[in-house]
Amino acid sequence: PTLYGRKHGGNNSAMTPYYEHAGITIYHGDCREILPEISSVGVVVTDPPYTFGLASTAQEGKAGGWGDLMNNSLFFGAWLGECRRLVSNSGGAAWVFNSWRSMPVLARAAYEIRWPITSLMVWDKQWIGPGGMVGLRPSYELVALFAAAGFQVTDRGTPDIWRCQWASQRPHGHAAEKPQALMQRLILAGGDGVVLDPFLGSGTTIAAAAHLGRSAIGIEIEKRYCEIAANRLEQEVLPLYVEPAPDPQQGSLHDAAGSDVIEDMKNEAPVTA
Repeated sequence: PTLYGRKHGGNNSAMTPYYEHAGITIYHGDCREILPEISSVGVVVTDPPYTFGLASTAQEGKAGGWGDLMNNSLFFGAWLGECRRLVSNSGGAAWVFNSWRSMPVLARAAYEIRWPITSLMVWDKQWIGPGGMVGLRPSYELVALFAAAGFQVTDRGTPDIWRCQWASQRPHGHAAEKPQALMQRLILAGGDGVVLDPFLGSGTTIAAAAHLGRSAIGIEIEKRYCEIAANRLEQEVLPLYVEPAPDPQQGSLHDAAGSDVIEDMKNEAPVTA
């Protein structure tokens, strides 16, 4: 593998790969600077930061007002607009994780760049998070589907509620790590071509793409997560040849739909509709 960031110390160019091997590329840097240098991809699957509503002035670290929350739509719009450009030529789609807190920010950014949300999927995590004495305990996350012109879902029977067990132990050290089974299904449902994740984290998206035999690009602003993702690819994915998973079979809300995608994966619960 070519490990520019580790073996060669990198350079000042944002487009020098941190890691590059077998169709998988990792860039270390701000996705807003790197995305304009990419020409086209087939599908985007990404989990951007959820930390919004923090005051940007005197009350650092405290919840801010509505106006401060909406300022984050500028950040969302910058990278989301690039994702729209990247999938427009391929007729692909973008899957963007979000929460009830960040959904207004994402919706405003989508409105401002004129790329409306096509559908909103609920990921039932089959796990209940911690809660206080007032609010309800969280057990789901949202995933917005943004479709380019000409995009079609691979299965017209796909519902907007998917069930997939979330591993609370954080096996790769990232607080928001997603199940690889879920990422595989999103990739398959998003179309063909290169997979892109502008907020790579610990590398679950590109690991899922590699398991499916797909080329992928990951961008991560924190160097330590670039290192984790690169090591993960070397240890878990690239030493082995894995047959691309078949298309998931969609069933009722009580079937184990999509479980055939991940039969060969260890310690992963199946994704069900």
